[in-house]
Amino acid sequence: MKLPLLKPATPMLGIDFGSSYTRIWTPDDGIVLSEPTSIAVDKRTQKVIAVGHEAEAMTGRVGDIFTVHHPVQRGRLYDMDIAQALLKVFLERVLKSNYFFRPVMMVSVAGSSTHAEVEAMSELMYLVGAREVYTISQPLAAAIGAGVPIADASGSFIVQLGSGVVEGAVISLASLVKTEASIVAGSEIDRRIQMVLKEKLALNVSLETAERLKKKIGSIDAHLVKEMFTTGQDVAEFSPKEVTITSSMILPTLMTVVAKYEVVLKKLLSEIPPELTVDVIDKGILLSGGMAQLGGLDQYLVTQLGIPVSVVEEPDKTVIKGISTALEHLDLFKESLGYRT
Repeated sequence: MKLPLLKPATPMLGIDFGSSYTRIWTPDDGIVLSEPTSIAVDKRTQKVIAVGHEAEAMTGRVGDIFTVHHPVQRGRLYDMDIAQALLKVFLERVLKSNYFFRPVMMVSVAGSSTHAEVEAMSELMYLVGAREVYTISQPLAAAIGAGVPIADASGSFIVQLGSGVVEGAVISLASLVKTEASIVAGSEIDRRIQMVLKEKLALNVSLETAERLKKKIGSIDAHLVKEMFTTGQDVAEFSPKEVTITSSMILPTLMTVVAKYEVVLKKLLSEIPPELTVDVIDKGILLSGGMAQLGGLDQYLVTQLGIPVSVVEEPDKTVIKGISTALEHLDLFKESLGYRT
């Protein structure tokens, strides 16, 4: 007796295509890729030279014939063609022989995205081989990933502090009631630290070094003193220069940025219905995203807003965790108000 051929299950993929990092999730293996959203291209041949960590390591270290691109900036697609080339390489690594079967994909978008920007992200997923595409806003995905019962009528407040955009969102009945955003996010902080060191210490450092300083010694707690030995280039003599950077040197820069977040969150709190304000005051604010780990940020916001504030577990992975949960319960997600993006 000839047995019928079994049709293989349609693969599913969750993608957090962020300004700084791309993370990809599969049902069988969890997070299978976590690499910088970077691609290096030979300008003469237009061939891809490197992607992810390898491409990011080339930033500022290659000649004029190579260009390192970052196709997602400020939470939005900046270059469709470059983004397509990068994602194809990532997906071929992840799916391998299963790439032929065209996966169902869910991808995150900024909560403040326009309809056109959401459509562009969906189009990108189809271009790289998706069978079906679902989009989910980053704040909503972060709330799901943090374990917030988003289907409740009770309001929840989450702040997604990403590299390209910072978004505060109030969520009720599985939908975004109100959002406020700032593009002065993680990458912009790196640029400002870079500028401060140049102005105050006559020291040129790479954005990579500025980011490392932010992560290792960055704090808005003036009582927390850290330092880091840093090598850069002397502005006047163009020679190598070694300096010990202390957390107090970059504190004013961080405070300027955090003050902008405070304004955003106060504006959001002032615009939501009183009933939800009561819920937020009762439950507090959750911080997710890589910038949520900035030293002293939670306590500063508690003082300024008068509301409990806490950082979620593994804040840099909260969005991809939420995407994975939404995919595992795809039918419920499609029925929810949250799928109106």
